[in-house]
Amino acid sequence: MKKLPLEIEQELTLRPLGENMPHKAKSRIIGAKHGSYIIIDEPIIKISDRLVVLIGQAVLCWFFHEGDVYRFESVILKSLGEGLCLLEYPSHFQVESLRRHIRIKVNLETKFKIGFKPDVFTGTLVDISEGGCRLVSDSIVFAGINDRILLSFSLPDDRLIKEIEGVVRNILHDRLRKRSELGIQFKGPESELSKINSFCQFCQYFKV
Repeated sequence: MKKLPLEIEQELTLRPLGENMPHKAKSRIIGAKHGSYIIIDEPIIKISDRLVVLIGQAVLCWFFHEGDVYRFESVILKSLGEGLCLLEYPSHFQVESLRRHIRIKVNLETKFKIGFKPDVFTGTLVDISEGGCRLVSDSIVFAGINDRILLSFSLPDDRLIKEIEGVVRNILHDRLRKRSELGIQFKGPESELSKINSFCQFCQYFKV
């Protein structure tokens, strides 16, 4: 059985299977045991003026991870109390890539700023492509979706990328480890984008 790339506090969307239940519910992943179960927040949907908890329902689930969407069918087995419930671990799942560019694994020390504030934070780029990157910081980063971000780092070929502008497209907080992971889309300027494009094309050509 293949393993789902589940992470604590990852957002999960669920939709009851069946023609009479087109509604969707949002939840979060709290924990999991591979091959057995997934613990999530109780998914609640609103039908007319009623709030319905999806206990015992067969559901279609999906979540996003590193530029891919993962989909699977499951059953909400039971309530665990305190707003949590048990989801059956799927025997199989589907993966669809949403990326336009191939990501290259890196380990680059990075300085960054959020929005238009002067505060400088540090983190690590763990992958990069012509279109964006994934940034990990050993702190809880207070940023929102579509927030502006400025990044400065040196590429492995020693070319300096100075304050390239990007937009935060997704963010995941691991409050237990006090860690944040941000998915970022590059915006410009062209002078910095061209350095990244050149590096990525070199890596793809030589399979680095």
